[in-house]
Amino acid sequence: MTTLRTNLFVVALALALLGNVMVYSATAIEYGTHYLVVRFAHLALGVTAFFIVSKVRYTSWRGLSPYLYIVVLVSLMLVLIPGVGSEVNGARRWLDLGPVSVQPAEFAKLAGILLLSCAVARARPGSGLPLWPVLAVGLLFVLVLAEPDFGTSVVVAAGAAGVLWASELRTRDLLLAGTVAVVALFGVMLFEPYRRARFLTFLDPWSVSDGSGYQIVQSMVAIRAGSIFGAGAGAGEGGVSVPEAQTDMIFALIGEELGLLGMVLVIGAFGFLALGGFVIALNAPSILGRCMAAGIATMFAVQTTFNVGAAMGAIPLAGITLPFVSYGGSSMLVCFAAVGILYRISEDGEIAREARPRGVTTGGRAKQRPASSDRRRRNGRARDPRAVRGG
Repeated sequence: MTTLRTNLFVVALALALLGNVMVYSATAIEYGTHYLVVRFAHLALGVTAFFIVSKVRYTSWRGLSPYLYIVVLVSLMLVLIPGVGSEVNGARRWLDLGPVSVQPAEFAKLAGILLLSCAVARARPGSGLPLWPVLAVGLLFVLVLAEPDFGTSVVVAAGAAGVLWASELRTRDLLLAGTVAVVALFGVMLFEPYRRARFLTFLDPWSVSDGSGYQIVQSMVAIRAGSIFGAGAGAGEGGVSVPEAQTDMIFALIGEELGLLGMVLVIGAFGFLALGGFVIALNAPSILGRCMAAGIATMFAVQTTFNVGAAMGAIPLAGITLPFVSYGGSSMLVCFAAVGILYRISEDGEIAREARPRGVTTGGRAKQRPASSDRRRRNGRARDPRAVRGG
């Protein structure tokens, strides 16, 4: 497990460094090294967040998660106020704090997972859904959707679903809640005209390649141009021809410049992150740790699937960034913090498994308990008295 959690950080760092290269390739012609410098600042902030969070015991989030939730909730409300939240392309998603801007929706993903995990961990096995925590996460979903940011709201819901899946709540309630959530998501997608247009465009993007299908078509063209080995870093034209190549469509640039081989490696890296998170969940020392790890792993899996699928034309566009790789300081901070939480859950779980009471010392030498004693203790029966005597 030590190797697994260390490799999680190494893979996350490698993806972030790859993101630096891809963001520079997408923006160098118009902005020079500006975005590259900012990306390195984001990376430094993210790595710092990882080391800080990895030192916090995962059980401490029982007390910290309500405060994080309140801060995120207030921020999501402020961002919707004209004159307070910054509006870009018709969406209010950022709070300008002097020289930096913060995207509260990114923090909502992690806040929802932590708050809901702490709530379901306190519930008795087989009990129903905890109403107020579920409604609290639903409020985050609604506020993010109101920005509007449908893609991030889907990730918020997916993280909550991962938490509930790993819990010990009543299965019937989980299936009912899941069904309602899926129906609601489809309804939200089709209710808003621009989201409905995105879905119809996804069905046949080539018929509207000069209009609403332009981004998807250009993305697929760029990926196809990359062939097996790609055109080489910085040699592609995706940064110019593909809209939002440094954020939502950065995977298209990876396909063009690094080819099929690069795409497979990137997908494999994200697969390792997600599977590693689920392995940590399965080996977590408590229900709380299991729910937190499962929620984070689900968040990474769903966000990656939607981004990669949209770039390849396999999933409707949802405006979701690629974790660690796409440009964005808030996303970088949250992603590295999430890996830090996984790291700590794995570490605390390993400590709990390895912790064993030492045998009674006699004559300066420790006596080992017989194997039968360990078996009796694991089966819930009394400890072998010979272990106490050292015999």
